Amino acid sequence: MHTFPRTATRLGSAKRSMHALLLFLMLLLATAAPAQEWHYTVRPSDNLWNVSTRYLMAVDYWPKLQALNGVTDPEHLPPGTKLRIPVAWLKRLPAKAMVLAVQGQVQALIASTRKWVAVDPGLFLHQGDILGTGPDSNVTLRFADGSRVLLQADSELRLVILNARAQTPLVETRARLEKGRADSEVMPRTTGAGNRYEIWTPAAHSAVRGTRYRISMDPATATSRLEVLEGLVELQGGRKTRSIPQGFGSLAETGKPPLMPVALLPPPALGELPPLVSRVPIRWSFPAVPEAAAYRAQLAPNEQFDLLVFDTVSSTPAIRGPDLPDGNYVLRIRGIDARGLEGNDAEHRFRLHARPEPPLLVRPPHQSGVVEKPLLFEWSEPQGAASYLFQLANDERFLTPLLKQDDHRQSRLTVEQPLEPGPYFWRVAVRDSTGREGPFSDPQAFRLQAAAQMQPPELAADRLTFRWSTAAPGLQYDFQLARDVDFTVLEQESRVSEAQVSLPRPDSGVYYLRVRTIEADGYVGPYGPVQRIDLPARNYWPAALVVLLALVLIF
Repeated sequence: MHTFPRTATRLGSAKRSMHALLLFLMLLLATAAPAQEWHYTVRPSDNLWNVSTRYLMAVDYWPKLQALNGVTDPEHLPPGTKLRIPVAWLKRLPAKAMVLAVQGQVQALIASTRKWVAVDPGLFLHQGDILGTGPDSNVTLRFADGSRVLLQADSELRLVILNARAQTPLVETRARLEKGRADSEVMPRTTGAGNRYEIWTPAAHSAVRGTRYRISMDPATATSRLEVLEGLVELQGGRKTRSIPQGFGSLAETGKPPLMPVALLPPPALGELPPLVSRVPIRWSFPAVPEAAAYRAQLAPNEQFDLLVFDTVSSTPAIRGPDLPDGNYVLRIRGIDARGLEGNDAEHRFRLHARPEPPLLVRPPHQSGVVEKPLLFEWSEPQGAASYLFQLANDERFLTPLLKQDDHRQSRLTVEQPLEPGPYFWRVAVRDSTGREGPFSDPQAFRLQAAAQMQPPELAADRLTFRWSTAAPGLQYDFQLARDVDFTVLEQESRVSEAQVSLPRPDSGVYYLRVRTIEADGYVGPYGPVQRIDLPARNYWPAALVVLLALVLIF
């Protein structure tokens, strides 16, 4: 139990005689009360002395508190009533900032030891500490009131003041950005009286009345830039202050006043980007933003953007991302105008599922023609592959696959199934030893053609005629006859509209021939099997012609 001063506990007649004077003083102090106040809700067993001890810089403030609030009985305060307390009377206690997330190389100069330390999540920083990030690095701090700042690559931030007002939610946070970029997300309640969230730069000073903004400092040009995404920020420079509202930005050079607010560029349209990505590195394009000179693209594992896994600036509306691990990500893109002010963000959530990576498809090659039977498919063997998923279809979307193998153990597959001539598509995916299935490869197309079935040649006295079966009307054929199996020197080459070729009888000897089909749409298929013919001398006995002119399949 607090022992009250004798003059306070034994009011008696003295209290009654001074009542008029006390009321006058209360009114006077109330009128002169500071503009910034904190309203305290009285709890059971509260009195002016324990409230003053708990919250004020000294217990001696209780008479001022009594006068300001018109309290007639300082020993008994009705629970639930409000006490007006000037912020200037509240105790100042040291506050701290906690490191939430770190990407890359981040260090801190600790004021108490004057030593640089590596920064890891969970580290507490205090007033006077300096935080620095390297290339492709970033760090997020959370202050005592829950406000956050994302310090981006090649930046330096000095924590100038970190204070809390007694046991209240009132917090004072002041930092100086020497260089680089910082994104602030200030808790809404900290915009009230008694709270301060300010970031200075060598060129300008920002005081927050809003909740989300970006500020940067470029030492090379001595220029600070500010972009307000929510709320209102006061930007001061060159002895002039400008109010920058939501959706606007400004810049200030050292010693000069800030420019008039400029509307930020609208967000890019990202509606056509896919929600599932199965290839790395990511390669995306999006519509250009009018008046954008460049674009900033950032990737984070969540919507809070506490940690950037990728941050880049591009001169074109395109993304060429890094080789990220599988998982869920959020993409954030904004345009940058000619002044260097970065515009409003557009966000796109997606899932990356690129592993185990699909194999390279080897045979049949893409857009090739195939006449062989049975069909042979071959692909590479990625490291860690335990089995393969194979699909063959006659539509590129594989809505109704003609053949599926869900647990094939080799990197080649022979298909004996009879198939009609026409276009086909095939793809392969990998399953690793843990059972995880990766995405399918890009579909590879080929065209299956019926091989021309050669009939025995017809040899007359001065003509040699070749005939073969036709797969469909409206086709054309390329016919080649050569002395060598590689067809380097052609004896005859013809394109015909009928399934036959008749030519003057050549000299006796060994010849090789082959045929390929040109379809009605102009597609030129591969040559069919090479066949050999032994042509006898002209005075050879006719009975032997049937044997000597039989075709021999070479390959």
